[in-house]
Amino acid sequence: MMKQPFIKFGVTTLFSLLCSTFLHAQVVTDERMFSFEEPQIPDCISGTRSQLSVSDVHYKDGKHSLEWTFEPGGVLELKKDLKFEKKDPTGKDLYLSAFIVWVYNEEPQDATIEFEFLKDGKKCTSFPFGINFTGWRAAWVCYERDMQGIPEEGMNELRIVAPNSKGRLFIDHLITSTKVDARQQTADLQVPFVNKGTTSHWLVIYKHSLLKPDIELTPVGNKQREEMQLLEKCFRDMIYTKGKI
Repeated sequence: MMKQPFIKFGVTTLFSLLCSTFLHAQVVTDERMFSFEEPQIPDCISGTRSQLSVSDVHYKDGKHSLEWTFEPGGVLELKKDLKFEKKDPTGKDLYLSAFIVWVYNEEPQDATIEFEFLKDGKKCTSFPFGINFTGWRAAWVCYERDMQGIPEEGMNELRIVAPNSKGRLFIDHLITSTKVDARQQTADLQVPFVNKGTTSHWLVIYKHSLLKPDIELTPVGNKQREEMQLLEKCFRDMIYTKGKI
């Protein structure tokens, strides 16, 4: 059904990028990916009401990440061709362009940062990313399916807008755009809108986690405990084969 490989960004390259965290080989580089392994911040990246530095405190790809300390409403800007490609109108290539990023947070906030994508200063599309977590979280967001607005080829600026509070985040393994199998992205607490229309069993875990019981919950009594223990014993007798050790 999907015979055409990634356009301008091969399967092998993407696989290497995704697995580089777990391998000890040389870090893979590509013009669409930012791993922040050089001591200097790339010239195309700047910030307002922000402090930027290359850090080795937390990292996902290689051994460094971009540390972003922001004031309320601070903005991190990346200005270069984002390499967005529209969906193939013929339907031969079913892959979609996606934006990928990993974010590390030390101090949870009940707030979001906003990823905005612009063309010559005009905002085309965007999406929010929740930062009420500790540790690493990833976003795989398809431009044409998951974001708000209409993406355009030739978009040449990414803006990450901070909430109305101070904070610090670490950003790594940022890929401005790559064609992906559009069936595989999964919604979570940070990006609950991703792949919203899917009915795939393994991709609706977040949706199912929001379900509430339709029967009243009652305390478990001693009789019920004894019945559960009896069931457990029956299952163990069925599954485990007795033998000498």
